[in-house]
Amino acid sequence: MKILFISALLPYPPYQGGQVRIYNLLKLLSKNHEISLLSFIRSRQEKQYVDKLNFCRIVQTVMRGNAWQMKYIVSAGFSTKPFLYATYDNDAMRKCIVRALMENAYDLIHLEPGYVFPSLPKINIPVVVAEHNIEHTIYEGYIRRFHPFFLRPLLYWDILKMQRWEKRAWRRAQSVVAVSEDDASSIRSTVPETNVYVVPNGVDGAQFTFRPKRTIEKRLLFVGYFGWIQNTDALAYLLDHIWPAIIRVHPDATLRVIGKRLSPVLQGKIASISGSYKDYTEDIAKEYHDADILLAPVRIGGGTRYKILEAMASGLPVITTSIGASGLSIEDKKEVLIADTPIETAHALTEIVLNAKLRLEMITRARQVVEDRYSWSRLAKLLEGVWRHAKTNSR
Repeated sequence: MKILFISALLPYPPYQGGQVRIYNLLKLLSKNHEISLLSFIRSRQEKQYVDKLNFCRIVQTVMRGNAWQMKYIVSAGFSTKPFLYATYDNDAMRKCIVRALMENAYDLIHLEPGYVFPSLPKINIPVVVAEHNIEHTIYEGYIRRFHPFFLRPLLYWDILKMQRWEKRAWRRAQSVVAVSEDDASSIRSTVPETNVYVVPNGVDGAQFTFRPKRTIEKRLLFVGYFGWIQNTDALAYLLDHIWPAIIRVHPDATLRVIGKRLSPVLQGKIASISGSYKDYTEDIAKEYHDADILLAPVRIGGGTRYKILEAMASGLPVITTSIGASGLSIEDKKEVLIADTPIETAHALTEIVLNAKLRLEMITRARQVVEDRYSWSRLAKLLEGVWRHAKTNSR
């Protein structure tokens, strides 16, 4: 098939989850399909990476820039579009799509994620929308804790607009792809007339090799891209509330944090507990192998979490929350330990350190879950099936 793929971000380098997902799926699917990629970029420096995506037939970039520009703020303030969607209402991208459709006979257009929908012109070929999260639920979880509180009504208004535009994009699509069954159920309840499929996020098992440890030295790891609200919230909660509870029970524990765009305030808090921080590493797999436990105290839900899957593949025990585990095929004390409070997290750490039998059983099952359900080759076949169904059953 010939696919015109519209991406919110250039899928290289694979720094963050969305880039990892798109890069791996396109690389595999391009072996059997002709894929043209039109991608938004934040800076002109990203153009240097276009050659890394040469498995695509065409790669063309469109400048979107930083979200916090006056034109986007004004657009969101004086239109029906929420702020996130307003940043992807782009005339240059619309023109690129029209030109691409005039020059080639594509079987369908794939939008990823759905908030690039405002740039889609009127077309008469099937559209597939892939969502990494249910975006309005992510923002809603953040706003519940937002200060100053008197600004919350304004932010909730933006969420109402986001819900409307999500529904609009899903209704326009021939098929919608979610990364978890929880997200898929939410989409189905909103647009029951639309086909909704689950294509989870994945892991490269060859990159993240299984290396279980015999002993635990309490080297704790937190990984996340801090341009996303969920990760910033989780780390702040870890530093302010969970870490004091851990240190009371395990004074010899250490913390390492890895991820781009971390605020100076949180960097300072890491330094204050003698932790270490690195914004980027060439070999994230080595970081998992060097650590003893992954902490993922996620409090804002949606999607599935790469860091948890990567740790599971690597043989690294995981302590996460009920929200962190949602959307994944994992259970408490089977593949991970679930802890929803600081005290529960400290107790979970104790159990991992002292109960070697449970630890080995958990990480062994976790690796098996990754191999059975989250390999990129399996997920590429699932997405290929969605494309074929959309083409065959276009309305």
